[in-house]
Amino acid sequence: MDPLEKLAQQAPGLEFELPDGTPVIRLGLVATLYFREGYTTAVKEKIVECFERFYEEFETHLNWQVASRPQKLSRQQFERHRDAILCSEPNEQCEWHLSSARDAKEAGVYSLSVLGSYLAHGDKKRSYIKITFPCSSRNTQEDFTCYHKWLLFLCAQLNVEHGYGGLSLAMPYDYDQYMPIEYQLAERFSGLEVDSMPHSFKRELLDYVKGVNWYTVLGQTFVDRLGGEEIIRRSLAAAPNIEYFNYDNGLIIRAGEYPALGAQEDGLPRAYVAVNRVVKPVRIPNPDQLHSYSPYGDCFDEESTRQWYARFDQDESVAQPTRIAGGKSCSHSGYWFTPAKQHSRRYFQRGDILPVIEDSSWGGTFWYWADGDN
Repeated sequence: MDPLEKLAQQAPGLEFELPDGTPVIRLGLVATLYFREGYTTAVKEKIVECFERFYEEFETHLNWQVASRPQKLSRQQFERHRDAILCSEPNEQCEWHLSSARDAKEAGVYSLSVLGSYLAHGDKKRSYIKITFPCSSRNTQEDFTCYHKWLLFLCAQLNVEHGYGGLSLAMPYDYDQYMPIEYQLAERFSGLEVDSMPHSFKRELLDYVKGVNWYTVLGQTFVDRLGGEEIIRRSLAAAPNIEYFNYDNGLIIRAGEYPALGAQEDGLPRAYVAVNRVVKPVRIPNPDQLHSYSPYGDCFDEESTRQWYARFDQDESVAQPTRIAGGKSCSHSGYWFTPAKQHSRRYFQRGDILPVIEDSSWGGTFWYWADGDN
C-alpha cells in the first residue's frame, strides 16, 4: 500500500471526540525544537518574528491564545502580547501559545507555542518552541510541504540546539486526562512521538537529545560528538530514503520521504531504526518519566518510559548482513546499495557476485544491506 494511503487508513483510529463533538485527540505533524538563551532580548525578538509569521499565514485558522492568561484570540490581543514580550526584561520568562482550538478543552490542529528560560538559569535550562500542523487525508502532501518549510525556518531562526519532528497527538491545552490515551497509542505505534510534556525536558536536554523520529535535528555540538557530518552520512549510506538538510548551527536528518506510524503489525520503520543506531550515543541515558501521575488511567512510568526510548534499538546479538566489497558473493538475498553509484539499490540473490563500480569518485565499491521498503 502507498505510504500516504496507509497513513490515511490508520489516522481515524488515532482521533477521538467527546460526545458533544469536541475534538480532544487529533493526529498531527509536530516539531519540538530546543534552543539557548530564550531570556535574552535578541532571542525574544526572533521568537516574536516566528509568531508574527505564523499568525499572518494561519490567521483564519487561529481562535485562541495563552499569553498572561487564556483568552479568545484577536489581532489586538495578539499585538498586545507581542509588545509585552518585546518590552520584557531579560529575567522575565517568555511564554506564548497560539492555537486553532476554541478553548483549553479542545485539541487544535494548528498551534505554535514557546517557553523560554530565565536569565537566572543561564545555560542550566533550554527553551523550546513547538509547532503543530494537521495531517489530513485530503491535503497530506501540502501539509508535509508546509511542515518542512516551517521546521527549517524555525531551526535557522532560533539557532536550534536539537529537536525532533514527526507524527504525534494534538491534545488540548488541558491535556492531563488524555495522557492515558497517548500512552496506549504510543504502545501500539512506535513512530508516534510522545510529546505532551516537552516542558519537562528543558533541564534534561542540555547535553543529550531526546531521540529520533521522522525528522531528527542535531546542532553542531551533537554532530561533532557523533564524528562529524561526513561520518554520519557514511554511517547511514546503506539506509533507505535518508535525506539531509543543513542549517547554520547543524544538520537535519529525515528518515524517509513520509512519516511512519510504525504499527505493531508492520514492524519498526527501518529508516528510523537506522538513524537511531547512529544517534543513540547522544540520546538521554537516564530519562525521567514521559508522564506525570494521572488519576485517569495508566500512563508512562519509569519502566515503560525506558522501553519507549529504546523502541528503535535492535538486539546487537542478532546477526545482521554486513558490508561486502564489490567482486565478492552476496551473503543474503535482498536489496543492496552502494554509495559508489547513485540510484544503485537493487535486488541480489545469495551467491550473486556484487558488481564493482569502476572510476567512482567515492573510491572502492562496498555494498550495504538495504532490504525493506520503510
